[in-house]
Formats: sequence, structure tokens, C-alpha cells
Amino acid sequence: MNPAYSVILFTVLSGVGYGLLAVLGLLCLFSLNAASVLMNISVLLISLILITAGLISSTSHLGRPERAWRALSQWRTSWLSREGVLAVLTYVPALLLALIWGIEFVPENSVLWAELWAELWKDEIQTYISVIGGVAGLFAISTVFCTGQIYASLRTIPAWHYSLTTPIYCVLSITSGLLLWIFLSALFGYDVNQIIMVITIGMLEASLILKWVYWRYVDSAEFGVTKADAIGFETQTQVQNLEPANQTQNYLMREMGYHIARKHALKLRRYAALAGFIMPALLLLLIFVNPSYALVFSFAAIISYLFGLLIERWLFFAEAKHIVTLYY
Repeated sequence: MNPAYSVILFTVLSGVGYGLLAVLGLLCLFSLNAASVLMNISVLLISLILITAGLISSTSHLGRPERAWRALSQWRTSWLSREGVLAVLTYVPALLLALIWGIEFVPENSVLWAELWAELWKDEIQTYISVIGGVAGLFAISTVFCTGQIYASLRTIPAWHYSLTTPIYCVLSITSGLLLWIFLSALFGYDVNQIIMVITIGMLEASLILKWVYWRYVDSAEFGVTKADAIGFETQTQVQNLEPANQTQNYLMREMGYHIARKHALKLRRYAALAGFIMPALLLLLIFVNPSYALVFSFAAIISYLFGLLIERWLFFAEAKHIVTLYY
């Protein structure tokens, strides 16, 4: 497939945003969030900005972006529609969290603060944060799950129609959220939680293994599809081209038959693995050795990861071919 940069930006930016929101929500759910109100609000705003930027970029390749809302109506049958519905719903618990933490941020001598705090039962506010945070985290990761399912459900693109496509999307999203959480913790002056760092390193290595298995699958011979599949005939039917379908390159070949040389693909895979998974893990290990440089190492880790993720996502589209190219 011809890699559309708007879709690449959408999947990367929104994936990082939803991953960060999922991490924040899970920490709230299990009462493991010891960060200040200021950091929580900042994390929430950053995640929402990334999500919103990703969603806006996803509309830039549409012919009529103002009609994008119509995609929400087919949620019963379409993973794209479900993704859109969940993306909208995710804003509700996220904004509720922002409201609660915003109230805490108001000076205690404020009449507004006193009235609102009394309404929300200050003694039980932690319960509300846990529940709402859990819902926000669930909606966030469910949205990423739907994004993965959009591609995994396409039988006509064998490279995507694979059992690991959706898990890879979810794992990469959560990993990016953990890396960004570690950086923001260091930025706000907190000692980086060693358990979270160990989990993040484990997620990075899991991501590398999943992508290696996926790339092995992409390299497999023809995925078992034939020209008969490309034009909708029974698989047993023998189909042979008597003449080329087109004398010159057409839209389908240009958009659905994007070609990348194998040697270039292998080189880019190595760059993606090194920058996206190996280097961030090594940089996190350096934090254990010298915690005083946690901010520098974590910043370098998130930059390296994002660079590798952009390469990985470009390859995800560039290496996929629609089966119609077998006919054309």
C-alpha cells in the first residue's frame, strides 16, 4: 500500500496519546499514582493533545473531511466506526478527570472550590478518580484495539490479515505511554519507579519479538492467495492472464501495489528494531546505573522510540499489498 503520511501520523500520535492515557488510567485504577495534581493534569493534557492531533491528521487524506462524522453510524458492523465512537467516548472520562484535578488545583479559600468539593464528597474523591481513570484507560486501549482490527479484518491484504496485527498495535501503544510517563516523571522531579521501568523494558523486548514474528510472516510466500482470489472466483478455479489488464500503471497499482525493494525493507527493519526497541531499552538500563541522569536518558529513549516507531509504521503500510495486484 502507498504509505499515506496522514495515516502514519494518526496511528503514531494517537497511539502514543492513548497509550499515555491508558497508563495514567491504570495507575489511578490500582491507586498507584503518587504524582502531584499538576503532573496528572499535564499528563492528561499531553495525552489529549496527541490524541486530538492524530485524529485531525487522519482526516487530511479524505476528499470530504466534513463528512467524516458519518463513519460513526456503522458501529454494529465496522471496526472503523467502532474506533470513531470509542475515540469520542474516551474524551468523557478524560475530561471528568481533568475537572476533578482542576477542582483540587483551585485555592482552598475559594468559594467555588468549597462548593464543588462539597458536592463531590471530598472524602470519597479517590474512589471517583480510580473508577473514572479505569474507564478512561479501558476506552483508550479499546480504541487502539479497534484501530488494529481495522487492518487485521481486511482479508484482501494478507500482510495485515494476521493474528498479531492487533496485539502489536496495543503493545506498541502501551509501551509508548510507559516511556512517556517515565520521561514526564523525571521532568517533574520524581524518582522513576523501578517497577515501571522493568515493565517498560519487558514491553520493549516483547514488541521486538512480536515484530520479528510479524516480519517473518510478511516474508512468507504469497500468503496462500491466488489470482482467483483477486477477482473473486473460487480458490480452486484456475485463472490465467491472457493479456495485461492495463498497458500503463493505473490507480490501483500505484496505491495498492506500492513496491519497496527487499534489501531496503531489511535495512529499514534493522533501523526500526535498533531505534525503536533496542536503544530505548539500553537507555532505560542506564537510568538504573546513574539515576541522576534519568531525565536525559528517558528523553533520549522516547525520541529514539518515536523515530523507530515512524519507520515501523511506514513499513507496515509499504510492505502490504492488496491481492488485486495479482490480477493487475
